[in-house]
Amino acid sequence: MVDTMGMDPARIERLRSPDRLEYFHPDRIWEVLKPASHCTLVDIGAGVGFLTLPFAERFPQAKAYGCDILEGMVSLLHKDAVERDLKNVEVLLMAPNAIALPDDSADFIVMGQLHHELDAPEPLMVECKRLLKPAGVVAIIDWADADNGKSPPVGRRVPVAVMQGQLEDAGFSNIETHDVYDYHTFMTGKA
Repeated sequence: MVDTMGMDPARIERLRSPDRLEYFHPDRIWEVLKPASHCTLVDIGAGVGFLTLPFAERFPQAKAYGCDILEGMVSLLHKDAVERDLKNVEVLLMAPNAIALPDDSADFIVMGQLHHELDAPEPLMVECKRLLKPAGVVAIIDWADADNGKSPPVGRRVPVAVMQGQLEDAGFSNIETHDVYDYHTFMTGKA
């Protein structure tokens, strides 16, 4: 078994589970974002690549960066990208709120099921704004603030108004929510 550097094997199994596709299918994200074939995507909090890898497979001419703060997750994602022969994937170990990419690097940034885990999301929103090209789009897909049988308990969910305020404070505009998932809020903002 791969050394996950302290990561719970049961959590990794949940992150890789095909059952997630029933309520959090990545294709729904791409249907909303409509990425061009040669775009650049940055997946923040990529984990094992639940969003990164399907994006890279669906858009082979695009560039996909999978970024995470956990070395174990980065190692697993890198291994899976190599096994799938995805040459358009680059995996980056990031620091909290800092990704070693230049300004205006990305057309799209996605954060799937990450926002509720952030202690201080505001600096990360500023980092997203820095990374995005003019008119680039950030997409936050996180658990809905509702008792729906899937979302975490109150106190671990982020209300829509809070996410919107954080994006506005970071300088994002055209903030929209998309009614795509039953158990998630899907919010986008333009740089």
